[in-house]
Amino acid sequence: MSEAQPIVLFDLPSKDHGAPWSPNTWKARLLLNYKQIPYTTQWIELNHIAPHFRSLGIPPNPPSINPKPYTVPAVHLPDGTYIMDSKKIAASLEEKYPDPSIHLHSPQVAKVEECFGRLLVPMRGILIPKIGRNLLNPESVPYFHESRSKQYGMPLEQLDKERAGDAQWEETKPIVRELAALIEENGGPFVLGGEVSYADFILVGALCLFKRLGEGVFERIVGMEPVLGTLYEASGKWLQKND
Repeated sequence: MSEAQPIVLFDLPSKDHGAPWSPNTWKARLLLNYKQIPYTTQWIELNHIAPHFRSLGIPPNPPSINPKPYTVPAVHLPDGTYIMDSKKIAASLEEKYPDPSIHLHSPQVAKVEECFGRLLVPMRGILIPKIGRNLLNPESVPYFHESRSKQYGMPLEQLDKERAGDAQWEETKPIVRELAALIEENGGPFVLGGEVSYADFILVGALCLFKRLGEGVFERIVGMEPVLGTLYEASGKWLQKND
């Protein structure tokens, strides 16, 4: 692969059209778009990730970091290197393309990561069944249902019924407030105020998923804390290239 060729981003397609939905792959895509780094997208179904990446000779994720050996996002760099994991991709691209900086080592990045990780706990039952129902191509649905049912210890229909109600939404409110406070701390519209950072990509990637899911998820989150909607709108130019 020559230096003249663009980066290849491996991403998950969605039914009806190929627009991205994964918050993890959006973090890498937003970074590429923000830095204006040329890239193309290679769409890959969930059930094809492991065999395809294995065939490319990509080393698996260490079990201590990720129990899934092969995940997206992954990128193929012009020098022939493959990198998995959004944070590793960010570190590599920040080193190779330092301007404009994404302030990867800002303390606010770690704060957003920790807070968002806590938000996912009550939101799993809200999000996971809707991903299978509203976003995935038919080819990926059986794999998704089998793997996530095993992960959460129940069929997704049961997860949807038991862990996607008002009680779970109530649990999200104080955590969403914490995330909003991190934006407000420096005056917005971004986490660092007027400067864009990787912390924004974490939040905007999640908001992209919420919006794509439908069923009022995005509206409910933004309704709790409008500064999240302002952040999403302020990031609009980096959401335009999505293929």
